[in-house]
Parts: sequence; C-alpha cells; structure tokens
Amino acid sequence: MDTLPVDRTLSIYETLADRSVVRGTRERLSKHLMKMYLEGEKDPHRLTVHGLSYLRAFDRQIDSQN
Repeated sequence: MDTLPVDRTLSIYETLADRSVVRGTRERLSKHLMKMYLEGEKDPHRLTVHGLSYLRAFDRQIDSQN
C-alpha cells in the first residue's frame, strides 16, 4: 500500500473537521489502514473512507477524555 490513502484521509479530515491532527495520528492511521490492506481491502478510495471514519472515532475519543 502506498501512502496515498493516508495523505488523502488526513487532508480531507483536516479540511472537513476544521482541526489539526494530534501528534501521532499519522502513525496510528497508517497502522490502521495497513491492517485493513493486509486483510484484503485494496481499493484506495475505500481505504480513505475507512480512514475518515477512524479519525472521526479517534477525535471523539480524545474529546471525551477532555
């Protein structure tokens, strides 16, 4: 898997959520998407959508801790 889905996901999310990414987010997202890729998801567009869902859930988790 190349980094395109990761970069695309981060770019879209920063624009839509109007917030910057937390330190370590790129690494977490990369691991999550790589796991999905290794499990068989090869479509970069679907990986981007999964990445956006992952970031949304991650932000909710961070917000609930504050």
